[in-house]
Amino acid sequence: MRRISLAADELLGSLDAVKREEVLARLNKDGGTGFIKKEDIEELLDSEKRNETMKVVVKRESSFKAPAKEYDPDIEIDYKRDVTGKSRTTGTVDDFIKHFQNRFNRIIGLFPYQSSGYVHSTIEDLNKENSEGQKVSVYAMVFDKLDTKAGNVMLIAEDPTGFIRIIVSSKNEKVFDKSVQIVKDDILCFHGTMKNKFLIIDDFDFPDMQKKEGMKASERDLAIAYISDIHFGSKQFLKEPFDKFSRWINGEESEGKSSDLAGKIKYVVVAGDIVDGIGVYPSQEKDLEIKDIYLQYKMFDDFVNGLPDYVEVLAIPGNHDAVRRGEPMPAIPNDILSSRCHKLSNPSFAKIEGISHLVYHGTSFDSVIASVPKLNYREPEKVMVELLRRRHLSPFYGRNPIVPEAVDYLVIDTEPDVFHAGHIHKNGIGKYRGTLLINSGTFQAQTDYQVKQGHIPSPGQVYVYEPKLGKINRVDFA
Repeated sequence: MRRISLAADELLGSLDAVKREEVLARLNKDGGTGFIKKEDIEELLDSEKRNETMKVVVKRESSFKAPAKEYDPDIEIDYKRDVTGKSRTTGTVDDFIKHFQNRFNRIIGLFPYQSSGYVHSTIEDLNKENSEGQKVSVYAMVFDKLDTKAGNVMLIAEDPTGFIRIIVSSKNEKVFDKSVQIVKDDILCFHGTMKNKFLIIDDFDFPDMQKKEGMKASERDLAIAYISDIHFGSKQFLKEPFDKFSRWINGEESEGKSSDLAGKIKYVVVAGDIVDGIGVYPSQEKDLEIKDIYLQYKMFDDFVNGLPDYVEVLAIPGNHDAVRRGEPMPAIPNDILSSRCHKLSNPSFAKIEGISHLVYHGTSFDSVIASVPKLNYREPEKVMVELLRRRHLSPFYGRNPIVPEAVDYLVIDTEPDVFHAGHIHKNGIGKYRGTLLINSGTFQAQTDYQVKQGHIPSPGQVYVYEPKLGKINRVDFA
């Protein structure tokens, strides 16, 4: 980093903050040595003016048509499930107890009604002498999972009334193989027979989603674009692909991409990590192009304000954004993010054109991939399926920071038509029991950390959904 002379510093002070950052970045990148002089800055500014003068702009009549302009927005945000302004926890033991009781009671209410001949019971009743030989079902949270000397799996599980030991016999091959999916903190419904104070199970169920036929369609032929992990302010931010995306929505650039599709875009949904942030990880400053959090968010404000005024933007925070680290995360404050977008919590629930959306950044994906066999960073849609099966966005406590609110905002107590997430910088698309799964990629190049992990991102690829047609498009700007 070159030092700045007094005269040069005075000239820099006369520029606006964004221009000042650009000039310093240019002069430091040129590889010069010694002081930055006033003359260096004047020469750079004069060069930019000459280049602007030399540009020949040919004004053509635009053929871009935007049917989205003809419609009023149709957005219903579920503010009851938005934590913004409602956080009251102090992090006491009592707060954690209330939090997990709320989680447990709400999730067991999501299991389908069972009429299989098993009698529902509590663990307290199962531990009584007269339960021997009974065929029972019990809702319980997995406290621990062990392999026995006999080659079986033993689970220690609990409900609000007590603990019980559950045996998955290796002789029951189908259920034994299925039990590989069980992880600590899973809330499951176990079916089996009591024997010597053990529950020998015949099967178990996740709360899961109900099977639905087909996808829900909207009435109006409009489109929704899904992005995340822009990382404004990072040296790895991909400005050119992002500018292409912005110009495309404005009808200014096609390059073989459908301008008809761009004209249908009425909504842009952003699933967090809008900026790279400040101090998110040790020595982050060496990876930053812009080291002022307000200037990072100004870049997003400029993007939103540069969109056609008929386009609605919904944005939630991620782990790099300027909110608390633990989930649920409140919306990004208005004094930091000032543009006209809908600022929502992480997670958020909203209906767009009558299509219900669950929008979650996806910070828990790391812990889920580490915990559940056969999951990986290449197929984020499979991670999303596991969260829907468990009806919780961060089911495994201790790996992903959670805030113990009295109401667990991470419970998936309604079944969304669209589940949109991000975080792992990899595009993924899928369907699960009538829900469209969208994991948007990124506008950040591969970082050193990702290189070490062998994680290959898919930058500059945007999913655009046409809910009336049930059609998902991937538009590549890289």
